[in-house]
This record gives sequence, C-alpha cells and structure tokens, in this order.
Amino acid sequence: MSRRVAFLWEGSTVEATLETKGASAVLTREGKRLETTFHREERRIELTTASGRATLEVVSGARDLWVSFEGRAYHLERPHRERPGAAAESGTDEIRAPMTGRVAKVAAAAGATAREGDLLLVIEAMKMEFRLTAPEDGIVAEVHCAEGDQVELGQLLVRLTPAAGRESETGTTAPDPKEPK
Repeated sequence: MSRRVAFLWEGSTVEATLETKGASAVLTREGKRLETTFHREERRIELTTASGRATLEVVSGARDLWVSFEGRAYHLERPHRERPGAAAESGTDEIRAPMTGRVAKVAAAAGATAREGDLLLVIEAMKMEFRLTAPEDGIVAEVHCAEGDQVELGQLLVRLTPAAGRESETGTTAPDPKEPK
C-alpha cells in the first residue's frame, strides 16, 4: 500500500510517500529513499535499516504524533486541510512527556512566571533524569502532574502562556494573562 503523508514540524510542512508491505516500509522524501523493516508492539516500534537499528516510542492522536527517539521527543502535527495555518494560532506552549516515566520533581506552579530555560519539572525514566525547561519566557497557565505521578509519552504536563508583548507566530501580540479582559 502506498500513501502520501504530511506533518507540520517546527512550522514547516514535511511531505513524503510511505509504501508498506507486510513488515517492510519505504519512505520517500525529496528523492531520497529510506528502506526499512519494522516490528511493532503497542507504542514501541523497532526499525531496521541498512545502517542499523532504532527503537522508537510513538503516540498518535487525532491531530498529532509524538515520537520518542534516543531520549528526545519529536512532536509532529497533521496539517489542517480547511485552515493551513491553524496549528500555529495557539497562544500557548505545551510541555509534554518526552517518554514514559515518573515525575521526580515539579518546579512549576500555576500563575508563576517562567523565563526561558527555567526548570519546570524532572522526569525519571530508565535510571536517568530528564529536565524539562521553559522553551521561552511566559506564565505557567496549568500544571497537569504532581511529584510521583506516572506519565506516558506525549502526555500534557505543563501549559505556558507566552509573555506579554511577545509576538506569536501569527504576528499578534500575546495578551497579558494578569490583565482583565
């Protein structure tokens, strides 16, 4: 079976053709082919290519896909057909679990100011700690976890509202959450 796939990643649309037959797949993008065999057990996918093996954890939602690979989480959004720029219109940043693990520390509190790089929380997984930090200046709008909670790959943990005066990707200024509407 062959099908076109498209995702938004870091604001750009990535398009490719995916051909699958049994446990074999070929991904073609911009004239380059990646041939692989795969084995899937629930969210875990093991890929084997000519250059080696890789294990991924994947969580698929209605509009997005989270992929965890070598300790990093990648968030891919499915483009919206009716409104191509709709994915970038959100005035919030979502901090999601980069892998399945246990919340070891929550440093963020709803309503608190967070500066770019500030520690929001720590997740323990596979005897390692993963520090999740604020990607930009903003206000912690919501905290969806507590110390000791088990979290799953892609689970929403913290929602930030960009700092007042920061222009969003749509060119509008983000509102100050402390000012009345």
